[in-house]
Amino acid sequence: MGQLILCKTPRAKRPFYIESGKVNIYSLEELMYYAQSAKYVAREDVVCPAFITWVEQELGLEQLAKLLYQKLEAQSGLKEFFLPIEAANGYLTTSELQILNMQLQKYDHMTGLEAKKLYADQFMHQEKYVQAICAYRSLLTDDEVIREQGHVAGDIWSNLGCAYARLQDFSEAVDCFARGYMLNRRMETLQEAVAAACLSKNPQLLESLVTRFSTNASQIASERVHMERLLEQTIQSVKGTSFQEQQLLQWLQTYRSQCDR
Repeated sequence: MGQLILCKTPRAKRPFYIESGKVNIYSLEELMYYAQSAKYVAREDVVCPAFITWVEQELGLEQLAKLLYQKLEAQSGLKEFFLPIEAANGYLTTSELQILNMQLQKYDHMTGLEAKKLYADQFMHQEKYVQAICAYRSLLTDDEVIREQGHVAGDIWSNLGCAYARLQDFSEAVDCFARGYMLNRRMETLQEAVAAACLSKNPQLLESLVTRFSTNASQIASERVHMERLLEQTIQSVKGTSFQEQQLLQWLQTYRSQCDR
């Protein structure tokens, strides 16, 4: 998990796998750490017989398992299900528990689509960009997203573009941002498309945006100027660090060659 955790409850020999976070946990303390630090906790990951069986057999916490079975049978929400777990280990402080319980309650009131999107967003939060791309791609084929379209699908395309941009796949990012803008009509999405085009090595990307969104030509031109100034300022701030300076100069040179065509 990237952090030393002092476990007061038993540690399992076999871990429990949390699908939404793609992580294994060996103790209740690790579960609490995950729940506190994750962008999203999926209800189906823990409010299920498999998790309760793991608590009973791997951790040997029969009394806790009995309480959790009662919560499961009562169809309790995520917050209520976590209460006996929180009481059993004492890993978080009172203030941390209050924040966590507010988050868990929020997850319980999310629509299915909101929960699915937040599940994908957590990979961006964790800087797991390849997993984020897979999650967003899968989400775009979801029947509910297809029915909704509009800003919901547009925002998903925009987030997908951000994931590609973080991997410096700017050509793919431009396409995603452009698709997103066609659906959500958010000016910041179009600005992200222009920025990605500026950093791409494809000289036709910026031109294709102007052609595709001719009614926004003035906004695209304005963002072009802004991006050029930003790159120049960034280069000045990293002078003396040759690798960064060389990379930024290459981006700026590529960007200018696109704009001059």
